[in-house]
Parts: sequence; structure tokens; C-alpha cells
Amino acid sequence: MPNDPILSFRHPNAVYDASFSPDGKLLASASLDNTAKIWDLESGEERITLRGHGDGVCTVTFLPEGKKLVTASLDKTLRVWDVATGAALATIGGHQQYIECMAASPDGQLLASGGYDNVVRVWDATAGTPKSVLSGHSDAIYCLAFSADSKLLASGSYDQTLLLWHADDGEQLGRLAGHNGTVEGIAFPPQGDRFATASGDGRIRICTSTSKVVIAELAGHRNFAKCVAYSPDGKLLASGGRDGEVLIWDPKTHRQLANVEAHSNSIYSVEFAPDGKRLASASFDRTIKVWDLDKLLS
Repeated sequence: MPNDPILSFRHPNAVYDASFSPDGKLLASASLDNTAKIWDLESGEERITLRGHGDGVCTVTFLPEGKKLVTASLDKTLRVWDVATGAALATIGGHQQYIECMAASPDGQLLASGGYDNVVRVWDATAGTPKSVLSGHSDAIYCLAFSADSKLLASGSYDQTLLLWHADDGEQLGRLAGHNGTVEGIAFPPQGDRFATASGDGRIRICTSTSKVVIAELAGHRNFAKCVAYSPDGKLLASGGRDGEVLIWDPKTHRQLANVEAHSNSIYSVEFAPDGKRLASASFDRTIKVWDLDKLLS
């Protein structure tokens, strides 16, 4: 079938996130089963299970050099792992409540984490030491993203606002309103001043970092829009929602290009592979699926 995934993986509990390695050969996943897993995309087999967190793992990302993986957990810590061996290299603590989200800067220098203590914590990714604590949201922080040049950090919250920060020194650069629900997901393209958000009101919004306004609203999800991602060339935008559907958009014309009934429950993460030919989706239905983009768009 044209809309069948090319690979499908499973955890024994809900999957919150999935991330491709920089070379596109591996996929990491984060689950409510308290583990992260690394999957081999060539063989389709599980390579390593990462154990050590004391609660659900909500986010996982490879650092740009591809040798280390960072996870964030509801146990209020971040952990750094060796990709080849699965060894835990460092534990980073500081949050007072559940961590909900985490992001790594594209240059590999910074980590940012946020959650139910209503602050963003920025860390030195190499040393694992704190750099700044960013206060400004009045409720839990649900999503974080760095711009492609690593200079900006965006945070989205249950308070229905998005804040922009200078990533290096934590200066608040502006507040973007206009969402009618929780800001659930944020994604920056590889270039330009526009970025995309996914909102609890079911809309995908295209925003600008310079004027700090919403310039377009994309309607297509039948329920909460949970996540959003740009393709490596910036020509496609993918979103996932509580409706279990993956939608693919043209971010320039705002036209919907594909609608895939991908999962039987909420989709928490979508991510394009580095080659731009595949898309991964992770869901509360306990599965991660990898899709061939050419087939989805045909």
C-alpha cells in the first residue's frame, strides 16, 4: 500500500519522541516505559536499550557529531549517553518538576530543557553545566526549538504564548501571542526568519522571528496539533496531532500536500531524516513509524 510505513518499531508503552542520527543510519526513541531505544534503520533491528531514568523519557536527540545522545525525563533529569556502547556519560539535574521538552542547538554547544516548573534551563552541552535560567512563562513549558544558526531559542507553553530568547545569554527578545491553545510544538527551517508552531487549537501557524507575528494559520488537524518539523531543505513541513494523522504542507504556499492516517492515537513527534527522503512519527499508540516521503506525496 502506498501509505504503509517502510519500518515500524514498538515500545511496551507510549512513545513521546523519535530522532534520526546525523548520518541517517539510526533512529532513537523515547518512551513512557522509562527507556530510550536506538534502532538500526538498515537492518530494522533494535540496537540498544538505554536504561537509567526513573520515570518516562519524554525527549531524545542526537548531538550533531552523532556520537552522543541526550534524553530528558519526567524524573527531572537529562542524561547523556554514548551511542556506540549505550553507556551513561552524565546526568544533568536542576528542574524542580517534570521535564516536558528538551532541544539541542545545531552547533552542539547548548542544551535547553523546560517543563512544569515554568522555566527554561539552558546548559553547556559539552560540560553539562548550567548557563542560564529563563523565566517568563506563567505555566508549564511544552516545547523548545533552536534556530538553524543556534542564535535563537523559542519556547512554547500551556499559557498559550511563545517566547523568543537570545540563546547564548538568555535575553528575552519578544513574546508572540495569537495562539488559542497550548503551544505544543515549534520548528525552525534551515534558513529564513520564519518558523512554525503546532497548537492545542488544532492549527499550524507560520510566524516570524523578526516581527514576532503570526502570518498564516494552517487548518487540517481534527484535534490538538502536537508537533511540527521542517524538511532539511525547508520545502516541506510535517505535523502530527491527537487525531493520529500526519499532515504534510508546502510552507511557502500553505497548501496541504498529504494527509496520512498514521497512528491509532496521538502523535507526539515528527522528524525528517537528514536525507529528506524519510519521515519518522512517534505515537502514544506505542509505535514509531518510518515513512517514504515520495510515496506519501504521490
